[in-house]
Amino acid sequence: MSFLASLRALSPMARRLVAMRFFVYLGVQCCYFIGVVGTLTYAMGGGVGENVLGIGILNLCMIAGSFVGGPLLDRIGPRRYFVFVVAGLVISALAFQVLAATFWGVMAGAALFGVAWGFGDMIAKAFPSYLTNVPAELKNINSVIFTVSNVAVVAGPVAGGALAAAVSTRAVFLLLAGCALISLVPALGFRALREPRRSEPRGKGADGSVLSSGFAAVSSTPALALLFWSCFVSFFGYGAFDPLESLYYRDVLHVGVSWMGWLSAAAGLGGIVGSLLVLRIPTRHVTIRTLLAVLASEGLFCLVYVGTAEPAVACLGQALLGVAFGALMPLLTTLTQMHSPLEVLGSVNAVMSFGNNMAGAVPLVCAPALARVFGVQGTLLAASSLVFAMPLVVSVVRRRRIADLVSEERALAERGAATGEGEARRA
Repeated sequence: MSFLASLRALSPMARRLVAMRFFVYLGVQCCYFIGVVGTLTYAMGGGVGENVLGIGILNLCMIAGSFVGGPLLDRIGPRRYFVFVVAGLVISALAFQVLAATFWGVMAGAALFGVAWGFGDMIAKAFPSYLTNVPAELKNINSVIFTVSNVAVVAGPVAGGALAAAVSTRAVFLLLAGCALISLVPALGFRALREPRRSEPRGKGADGSVLSSGFAAVSSTPALALLFWSCFVSFFGYGAFDPLESLYYRDVLHVGVSWMGWLSAAAGLGGIVGSLLVLRIPTRHVTIRTLLAVLASEGLFCLVYVGTAEPAVACLGQALLGVAFGALMPLLTTLTQMHSPLEVLGSVNAVMSFGNNMAGAVPLVCAPALARVFGVQGTLLAASSLVFAMPLVVSVVRRRRIADLVSEERALAERGAATGEGEARRA
């Protein structure tokens, strides 16, 4: 099924959700790499230490945002939750205009942005389950959502890079505010089509007991536990990329700030292809085994990306890496939604985001020392090798558990297909 056909096949609410995610993520992609890291590297002439601190604060605040946001979503539902997302993004964008005049101001701006981003991450990861629980439909919704997200990965850095070159890296946050406000237009008619089973009424604030239900679900559900740890050990290698990537551009590739936009755009183009490939995958192949294969391919393409000092090769590597990551996210999101009860899905995703972000934050402590010993490029090559090896190790060590989960996931897909056909006949 083509992308346009898949988009037309979605329900009206799903199409609204796609638009909501696109505009929010477009604004985020304008700002993340260019606004925060670009300000530190180019506007302030920072090095590894400054980038490590900035990205570390951003990642920790993303964790905090998802920890608050996930349980809050479980409490109040997607429609009211989206208002919090937009408000957080607009506030962080405006605050950055005032704060970014000093190094510590940039740190504070990164913190606000991280919290708002952590809130916004739930749009793609949890909202689709409020529309359907049929695996084939979830796969298609997630594939379309992440396809337009990767369009944003292309358009956002290009627009942000152009604005940063013409005005300043600080100005790209104004694009974030504008995009967040535009997302309210499709959100006006958005309604949940499914309601979770609740033992308590909505409207109470998020609390520790709600979040603990997310940890309990992940630890007690074999599929969720394996998804958590597989991504954790693989994403661990990516932790070196955030503080060193801009330095790799500047000191190894010898390119200017606009290349931060162009190389990110190459990853976004690849991501579009990867997300569209998921539309072609039969639902019975949406399994943990497929996910691990995609994770391993990311490591392989990372080696291409950072393996030379040639900008053209780096572009090729970024595009290939984008293909793998574009396929990974709809697969991971669909599997998480398939195995999670709707009433704790926000909390489960908060725990999953905690794992992924902590996996990226921990290596930040080691990145400066490793870069001094092995150089920026040598450290990135070592990190890429780790990303490649970890999924292969998990596949061998947990092969029996993986085989059982694949059988379970295929059974879910078959039951979902039967349910969908029955509903179609009744309609």
